[in-house]
Amino acid sequence: MSKIQRCLDNIVRSELSKTIIPVKTQDGILVGDILIVSDGHIKHIQQGQDYVYRDISLNAVAILLANLLARRQRLVKMDELWRADQEYGRWFADSQMLRSQYQRSLNNRDYDRADMLWARYCESKDRTLAAKKYVESLISI
Repeated sequence: MSKIQRCLDNIVRSELSKTIIPVKTQDGILVGDILIVSDGHIKHIQQGQDYVYRDISLNAVAILLANLLARRQRLVKMDELWRADQEYGRWFADSQMLRSQYQRSLNNRDYDRADMLWARYCESKDRTLAAKKYVESLISI
């Protein structure tokens, strides 16, 4: 049993050594020498004084990108992940805007417009969920 436990401990240690733990600072979240700056719900990744990636919507994407940059691993996957996050962000913003317009139409008793906006909202929400699943599949690879 102890031999199996040691093997598992070695695997866990090797996986943890690949990940740099994020640290909260006054300026943002520091991952190695990479800073994740929050601007409301949007995050930017900064290396030195330069922004490497801007307008990231999902926290997991920001942390993964910062981690890969801190370990000096420039991968094609990083750009693909950032583009997928951008797609998610566009669909999410669109769905929130449509939901707000739907609520206003209901308050104004414009039910025909509300029905049309609800249908567009449902499609946008479905695309948002599909984009998020795609981003999550890229993160797990």
